[in-house]
Amino acid sequence: MKFLVLVSPKHPVPPAMMPDLIEAMNAWARQHTGSGAIESIWANAGTAGGGGIANVNSLEELDAVMTGFPFTPFSDIEIRPMTDFFGAMGRLAEVARAAATP
Repeated sequence: MKFLVLVSPKHPVPPAMMPDLIEAMNAWARQHTGSGAIESIWANAGTAGGGGIANVNSLEELDAVMTGFPFTPFSDIEIRPMTDFFGAMGRLAEVARAAATP
């Protein structure tokens, strides 16, 4: 199961906390990219925030990964389920054909 994870700042991080949060974020990213739970991860260029593609076996696994996200208290996190494009277009075409048939 793939999910698009988008992260944007919600509250400023207290400057004294930033070094530890950066270290924790690097460790979190290494752990989950190494395990394959995070397939791709990025930072927004020139501004705070970023995102990634989670590739997990269940919602529970996604919850476990995201529960440890270090910037959670300071972030708005949006998670969107993803599906294969061509499969989605095939299903949409079937629905469109059925709707067009009298």
